[in-house]
Amino acid sequence: MLDFIVANTRDIMFAVTFGIMVLLLLVEQIKPRRPESASQTSRWLNNIALTLLNFFLMAYVTVAVSMSSWVINFQPDMPLLQHPALNVVTATMITILTIEFVGYWFHRVMHRVPLLWRVHSVHHSDTEVDVTTTHRHHPIEPFISVVITLPVILLLGPPIIAVIIYNLLHIVVSSVTHSNIFIPKSVDRWLRYFIITPDFHRLHHVNQQHYTDSNYGAISPWFDYLFGTATNLPFKEQETVELGLKYFRKQVDSRVDHLLLSPFRWK
Repeated sequence: MLDFIVANTRDIMFAVTFGIMVLLLLVEQIKPRRPESASQTSRWLNNIALTLLNFFLMAYVTVAVSMSSWVINFQPDMPLLQHPALNVVTATMITILTIEFVGYWFHRVMHRVPLLWRVHSVHHSDTEVDVTTTHRHHPIEPFISVVITLPVILLLGPPIIAVIIYNLLHIVVSSVTHSNIFIPKSVDRWLRYFIITPDFHRLHHVNQQHYTDSNYGAISPWFDYLFGTATNLPFKEQETVELGLKYFRKQVDSRVDHLLLSPFRWK
C-alpha cells in the first residue's frame, strides 16, 4: 500500500487538491459565511488557472530539486527522526510541528521583506476569500518555500509517509480555512484551540494592516498564540469586514497575466 501511495503521490495530491475544491465550492453555495457579489465566475477561473499552473510547476520543481546533486549527496550521519526509539506516529507528529514552525516564520518574513511581500501579495490581493483563494500564489512563492523547507526535511530524515501525510493535511486544512463556509460560533471557538478555522484565517486577509500581519499559521494556531500574533474579531463583523488589499482591487488585477506580472509592476 505504501509503495502505491509513494508511486502515485502526485496523482493523489492532484485528486485531493481539486476534489476538495469542488466539494467546498458546493458547500459555500449552500451555507456561505459571507455574502459574495453576484458573479464570481471570472475570479474563480483565474484562481483555478493559477492553481493548475502552480501545481504542475511545483511537481516539476520538486522532482528537479530532489534529483539535484546536492540533495542526493546530502547524507547526515544520523537524521533526527531515524532514531530507533521513534515510531512512525511520533516521527509524523514531529515532522508536522517542525514544518509548521518553519512555515510560520517564513510566512512572517514574507510580510516583512518588501521584495518577498510583492510576491506574497498575489495571495492577499483577492478581494473575496473562498476555497479558490487557497492556491492563488505567485509561482515564485512555493518555489522559495521548497528551497527553505527541503533542507529541514533532509535534516529530520522523516519516513516518506510522514511527509506525504503532512502535504495532504496541509492541502485539506488550507482549503477549509480559506473556504467561505459557515461554522457556528460555539464550534469555531473550540476548534481554533487546535486547528486553523476559516474565521481565524480570514482575518489574515482583512485589508487592515493589524489583521493582515496576524494569524500566520497554516494548520495549527499554536505558534500564533505562542508568539503573540493571534487576533480576533467579533463574530458578526466577519460578515462585512473588507478583505484583500487597498490596491489591486480592480477585476483586471485578478487576471492570471496580471497576477503573474504584479510583483514586477508594483502599485
